[in-house]
Amino acid sequence: MNTFLSSSQEALKEQYEKYAAEEIQPAAKDLDSGKASLKEFLQKLGQTGFLGLTIAKEYGGASGSFLEQSLFVEAACEYEAGLGLAISAHVQVVELLKRYGDDRQKSRYLPLLARGEAIGAFCLNEENAGSDYSLIESVATTKQESPKLNGKKIWVVNGEIASLLVVAAKDEETGKLSLWLVDAGDSKSAKVSSGPKKLGLRSASADEIVFTEAPLAEGSRLEGDAIEQIEFALDTAKTILAMASIGMTNAAMKLAVEHARTRQQFGKNIGAFQGVQWKLADMSTDLAAARMLALRAAWAFNESPEEFRKCAAMAKLLSSKTARFQTGEAIQVMGATGIVEGSPAERFYRDAKMMEICQGTSELQKVIIADELKV
Repeated sequence: MNTFLSSSQEALKEQYEKYAAEEIQPAAKDLDSGKASLKEFLQKLGQTGFLGLTIAKEYGGASGSFLEQSLFVEAACEYEAGLGLAISAHVQVVELLKRYGDDRQKSRYLPLLARGEAIGAFCLNEENAGSDYSLIESVATTKQESPKLNGKKIWVVNGEIASLLVVAAKDEETGKLSLWLVDAGDSKSAKVSSGPKKLGLRSASADEIVFTEAPLAEGSRLEGDAIEQIEFALDTAKTILAMASIGMTNAAMKLAVEHARTRQQFGKNIGAFQGVQWKLADMSTDLAAARMLALRAAWAFNESPEEFRKCAAMAKLLSSKTARFQTGEAIQVMGATGIVEGSPAERFYRDAKMMEICQGTSELQKVIIADELKV
């Protein structure tokens, strides 16, 4: 793998960074506090083309690579990391449809997802089923003439704002797990409740959805092996969150460096002290290493799919750990300035810990990596 971006990718990266600075930065604090509408902001991203970067042009997208989608997330999360979590759920639905959807499903939904007219959500977790999705209790009743869905899903990212749900449920007739497409706008039997207030990534909703005799339209099943589909969706989200972690860590480092250059104590800038210099040197080194691994995972999505699962787990593990530790070190450099509630440094610190939990814990990533090593 060429570990450096091509000239066209570098140009796209600059374009994304410019957009993020002009459009996302001013809205970041209001998104985190809930004063700005996440749904409206995602719709705006869709209208601008940033939600359909990997969708084929025939469906209204840009026909770009997953790496290009990941670069946008990195740029966006330098200002608001919650967008990374929201986009990860949307991208899960997009990529599941692209890989496992039939022509009718793609034609119906991909143009809407590309334009942000539909926001996607992946409904997997339940009270007794998280990483162990064999314990899923939601049931799709397919024996009757009009199939129905019953069950309760928790921690559904984008649950309140999504119009297209991909729901994991067992087929009552076969007992096998399947993924089902549910049009949230048509389902009057899906009750959505706001999830608990989270430590970080507050702009992204994580909600509860209860399905009671919710109708399943004809042809709403994603055909194929559900376990393979779930693991693919999770690996996709892990890579997006790895790049989100890189974005926030880079932003925290910039804040720390600027503070070290300008904050004077004992007659000099604190950046002149070796203790501060070493923190910043470690920060820069760890960030560079984590970013290369995250880019590797994003590259593998298209170019080396046999490595994608392992690379996604490794990237999620290292980037989230780096984000959690180094955003804390950035605050340590900034001192009292970094602990002010609502400041960018404080938000990044809260958000970073979430990255070690969301879309699969760090411990689960180690299990996956060990499994890939055939231990």
